[in-house]
Amino acid sequence: MGIPSGTGAEPPPVPEAVAANVRLRDGGERWLRELPGALAELRDAWGLRFERAPYSGGSCSWAAPVRTADGSPAVLKVSYPHREASGEATALRFWAGDGAVRLLRSSRNGFSLLLEGCTPGTPMSAVCAPADELLTAGAHTLVGLWGREATGDLGLEPLDAVLTEWAALLRERLDRLRPECADPGFVHVAADLLESLPATAARTVVLHGDFNPGNILAAERAPWLAIDPKPMVGDPGYDLWPLLVQVDDPFAHPDPEAVLCRRLALVSGILGEPVDRLAAWCVARTVESAFERFNLCQSGGREEMERAEVLARIAGV
Repeated sequence: MGIPSGTGAEPPPVPEAVAANVRLRDGGERWLRELPGALAELRDAWGLRFERAPYSGGSCSWAAPVRTADGSPAVLKVSYPHREASGEATALRFWAGDGAVRLLRSSRNGFSLLLEGCTPGTPMSAVCAPADELLTAGAHTLVGLWGREATGDLGLEPLDAVLTEWAALLRERLDRLRPECADPGFVHVAADLLESLPATAARTVVLHGDFNPGNILAAERAPWLAIDPKPMVGDPGYDLWPLLVQVDDPFAHPDPEAVLCRRLALVSGILGEPVDRLAAWCVARTVESAFERFNLCQSGGREEMERAEVLARIAGV
């Protein structure tokens, strides 16, 4: 049931999946206790009217459709303060609507955002269409995000610094966990790629950071707009991997290597990034993801290592 209209209406509750995830984080219980009051303050300060229940897809944020004082549709998003969300307002302000939803207002700390309403808002992950068609649309959306060179100090984390941390963590996990399915030499190659690829970038852009089909919405202003960035500044090739492997599962096809080669060639022509470099990024990110699974005792790590080997053949590494 939706929440009644009117500035006096109580803020909609936090989806249980979001609450369960936030409770596991330092200060999460306090954030959840204080959230209703924070939402009421934002409602009054920004002249908002809650429309209906919040979206259920987030992991560390509350987001719901609202109406502004002039009746325009918008989305209010309040994030649990954490590292990945700290640059969202900065990135959206930099993109200014090119490839992403527009930022209408933000709080001083950047964790409370009023965003452009995206209609119809269907995520690409829910669209039934040929994978190459979705991949092409997603690649053109990336072109919009990467349209301007990121110069000067934007206040966003540099990709090379973040991936230096990831590379060290990957090597530490290899030494500590020693999964039988992971060839140590290959894992070290992936760690080296995490360090070397950002340093050899031909250009520097504001990266989305989590460009998967669930974060790309159908819109009226543009065919597709990105949401929920976890932005950094660096090599654009970093952004492609989630889109490439999630528009559908290339490894579910009889010849996944051929499918991946065709897809990489397709997006390379749109993005202006070399195929071997894009494939190398996919290798590095797949191995890093596999070891995140190993560290959390999750299934799928062995499968991801097998996929990384296929990508490595394409990349020539």
